[in-house]
Amino acid sequence: MKYKASMDWVAILITIGVLVLFTFIALKPIWQMMEEEGEFKFSLVYFGVILLFAGIYIGCWIFAPQSYTLNRSELKVNRVIGSVTFKISEIKSIRILEDFESRGTIRTFGVGGLFGYYGKFYIPKIGSSTFYATQRKNKILLELRDGRNIVITPDDLGLYDRLTEYKNS
Repeated sequence: MKYKASMDWVAILITIGVLVLFTFIALKPIWQMMEEEGEFKFSLVYFGVILLFAGIYIGCWIFAPQSYTLNRSELKVNRVIGSVTFKISEIKSIRILEDFESRGTIRTFGVGGLFGYYGKFYIPKIGSSTFYATQRKNKILLELRDGRNIVITPDDLGLYDRLTEYKNS
């Protein structure tokens, strides 16, 4: 069964804000390239800046969670490229992560709002965790047998119920 992973309003605002910022900053190099027709060196630099911004934006979109798919044997985090799969048998425990438990979360190597919240984070009450989230609510914590902590945020918490059912069967 497929479960949606919609962005919350903060992630939407950050995503739009970054697009506007990158576009605004990239306009200057575009205007400069048009004015300095003979300056090949500067044209490469300006073109490089534009490519960098486009790469960051597209790269974040490619690895952002799009949805979750669950069947009796595995949970799959669907992304444009590089979807991630967890076997139900690998899951040691499943629980809903309350807001007070995730206070003070620190992003250690991840994305904090551009198309979602994903990557490596540190939760003081839990420890190092990998987020595949698109919103700051409906957090489900999966503790895996190998010691990893995974946080997902489906739109429908029915995923939690179904995941618990499959794990216990």
